[in-house]
Amino acid sequence: MVIIVDVSGSVSGLTLKLMKTSVCEMLDTLSDDDYVNVASFNEKAKPVSCFKHLVQANIRNKKVFKEDVQEMVAKGTTDYKAGFEYAFDQLQNSNITRANCNKMIMMFTDGGEDRVQDVFEKYNWPNKTVRVFTFSVGQHNYDVTPLQWMACANKGYYFEIPSIGAIRINTQEYLDVLGRPMVLAGNKAKQVQWTNVYQDALGLGLMVTGTLPVFNLTEDGGSNRKNQLILGVMGIDVALNDIKKLTPRYNLGANGYIFAIDLNGYVLLHPNLQPQIINFREPVTLDFLDAELEDENKEEIRRSMINGSEGQRVIKTLIKSLDERYIDEVIRTYTWAPIKSTNYSLGLALPPYSTYYIRANLSDQILQVKYFEFLLPNSFESEGHVFIAPR
Repeated sequence: MVIIVDVSGSVSGLTLKLMKTSVCEMLDTLSDDDYVNVASFNEKAKPVSCFKHLVQANIRNKKVFKEDVQEMVAKGTTDYKAGFEYAFDQLQNSNITRANCNKMIMMFTDGGEDRVQDVFEKYNWPNKTVRVFTFSVGQHNYDVTPLQWMACANKGYYFEIPSIGAIRINTQEYLDVLGRPMVLAGNKAKQVQWTNVYQDALGLGLMVTGTLPVFNLTEDGGSNRKNQLILGVMGIDVALNDIKKLTPRYNLGANGYIFAIDLNGYVLLHPNLQPQIINFREPVTLDFLDAELEDENKEEIRRSMINGSEGQRVIKTLIKSLDERYIDEVIRTYTWAPIKSTNYSLGLALPPYSTYYIRANLSDQILQVKYFEFLLPNSFESEGHVFIAPR
């Protein structure tokens, strides 16, 4: 998504304030799976922040955008061509990471007469791979026909935001338009989406939620066409403690552990996933490389897990003590594999002394007595022995 904001002289005052608030609300509709950039334009277009290309819409980047949007100043004249050319160039840049899903341009303006048809013919027609959504902001007497035409000619939609009370609902309505192909796709589009880890408001600890869309599958009158509407989203909460109970934690030893990450590299399970702030409102997004001491081997492990590959690697790495006062160099074996039908990959980290074990068939009573005889005190040497084993 590329958001372009008209900052010509005509949008000063209340209209500019409405635009700033609208952009912030639009950013809140995006998740870590989206990529975004925000630009302002008058005679020329320029990014509002330090980002020169699309960046992941995570909490940190969205906070930067929201702060920089407040610094926009209205001056100059409006040139839609400059704004749209900048937006299309951003979306066509193949040298950056992006979601490669829905491509959108969101334009906030107070109105204008130019339809910039030549720009659409150059960048978007006839395939129309980019949807254009236009927002008429503020109370004015401009003709909105060009804005409506731009949206309808590019598989988008036109919205009006006359006051601050209309911001939230109108900045979320575009999701209904994006949901139409999902309705027509039927069961092929019904894929469970998992949220980031967050703290439960009722004190149940860390949670994740699995969600599914609910579609309106009724048909219109005599046209036999399905309604293209998402009715809502249903979900179920899963406590991380319930997931941990399914893992063989007590068989891994003192320094062995299980971890899991999603497609963004954020940790689902990890011993260091321990938020310091209770009842934190934002999702708990801890990257795998932040949960451990970062090195090149772990970067490659993280990349392999995100790509859905499986593998194993023995590496020399650094670990912190429980009180985080000391660092030790150790050998660890990392094994990982994707979890079927989810966006997660599961990993296992084991020290060398958890790799080998003795297997004995104790169902035979004679063998059972024989093995237990080795554990009797009189079977040891006079000096005695001290056994140290992981718990």
